[in-house]
Amino acid sequence: MDKRTAICEFLRKHHTGKDKAIYSRELERLFSLDGRTLRRKISSLRQDGFPICSDETGYYYAETQKEINDTVCRLNSLVLRISNARTGMLYASVMSDDPVMVNININLE
Repeated sequence: MDKRTAICEFLRKHHTGKDKAIYSRELERLFSLDGRTLRRKISSLRQDGFPICSDETGYYYAETQKEINDTVCRLNSLVLRISNARTGMLYASVMSDDPVMVNININLE
């Protein structure tokens, strides 16, 4: 079993519901992963429709729709902050004394 599948099964079996969340550092230790790799595997699971939730208490497999909704709201907030940072960078490139050529490609797949 690959680590991605093992993480999903581990969370589903041992950490279903917010009250059973596990800190990312513990998952990193258990699966011998660094933080970035763990986040990528979690993101991949989410993209495939597995309800892996997270908050300040750690990661957990969703038990309720509210847990899913709370994680979606948290992710929406993250997307907004990233978008605002991108907008600030584009603004900085336009307002610079030394203009920088900016190309924006949007992939809607």
